Amino acid sequence: MLMVSAGDPIVVMMSHPAKILMVDDNSMVLFAMGHLLRSEGFTVLEAKDGAECLVQARAEQPDLVLLDVMLPDINGVELCRKIKTSPETSHLFVVLLSSIETSPDSQITGLEAGADGYITRPIENRELVARVQAMLRIRLAETALRKAHDDLERRVAGRTEELSRANGALKALSLRMVDVQEAERRFLARELHDEIGQTVTCLKLVLEISLRPENPAQQQSFDEALGLINDLIERVRQLSINLRPQMLDDLGLMTALDWHLKRYQKQTGIAVQFRHTPMPERLEPGLETAIFRIVQEALTNVARHARVKEVTVRVWANAGRAGVQIEEAGAGFDVASVLARRASSGVAGMKERAELLGGEFTLESTPGHGTCLTVELPISENESTSVEAGGGI
Repeated sequence: MLMVSAGDPIVVMMSHPAKILMVDDNSMVLFAMGHLLRSEGFTVLEAKDGAECLVQARAEQPDLVLLDVMLPDINGVELCRKIKTSPETSHLFVVLLSSIETSPDSQITGLEAGADGYITRPIENRELVARVQAMLRIRLAETALRKAHDDLERRVAGRTEELSRANGALKALSLRMVDVQEAERRFLARELHDEIGQTVTCLKLVLEISLRPENPAQQQSFDEALGLINDLIERVRQLSINLRPQMLDDLGLMTALDWHLKRYQKQTGIAVQFRHTPMPERLEPGLETAIFRIVQEALTNVARHARVKEVTVRVWANAGRAGVQIEEAGAGFDVASVLARRASSGVAGMKERAELLGGEFTLESTPGHGTCLTVELPISENESTSVEAGGGI
């Protein structure tokens, strides 16, 4: 058994006597070195040529190979190269020995062939044993490091898998939150339109039917009351539309976008150039919602910050992808600082919405030179097959 003292840099212990394969065609050398090493507690295997060495190396997996450079069937350096290039034996420690090839160039050639050490003979017995023990300590240390590395790789792989599962769960939760938010918006929008809107409309009809002003003062008060009711009806209508336009659910993305862009142009005075390729009649509801919300948020930012008279909106679908781009030549901004701040401009929200659906989000902007926002999202095979090939925007 070989142990390293506690004072050495790395403390390791072999669980079995170190196994050494000696390769030499000289029987006397094999006998003498074998006797010496066995007396030190090592298990010694012997081979007299290269072929026998390769067989024993593969079968016995020795801890150390002491390989003579001059063998009858192959040069020891070439045999070392074979051992080191074979997947079965590449991990073995090989030390070349020679009493002939002792020059620095010969030793360099051996080490370049993959040898882990080179011993020139003649050599004192104590020095030989010390060198063997030193090589075994190095091998043990490398084995310990390799095991630690493998353990670390397994732990990293395990943590990576855990992180991947956690990210998947977080993504699913985020998607669910978006779905719940849109469902709540849909519910509130319909409640405002169907319940509150209709109730206020009925109130207006009741007033118009039941009340008959008898003098100008009453007529003025009546007109003011109707004006307030009309204003309330319009506010309820706008709240319902802003929460979620019903036509997005009923008529689809393109109809809802066309309506929204016309309404936006009327409200802001900013001209909108709307260009699109042939589109599927309907996309998956979550995809339609995402594209609509991204256009809605991006145009809100244009109205607030860009200081422009015109904006271009492009929508396309091809090759299994749906895309939207909003471009203007306005004030621009520093993209990195906006994303870093996660400011209330809605940029972070648009980016997150796109990434949750497996899409790509690109934002290009320079202060004074406008902004171009592009989002591409995957669409299902069934939807993509209904898109006509080609078509420019």
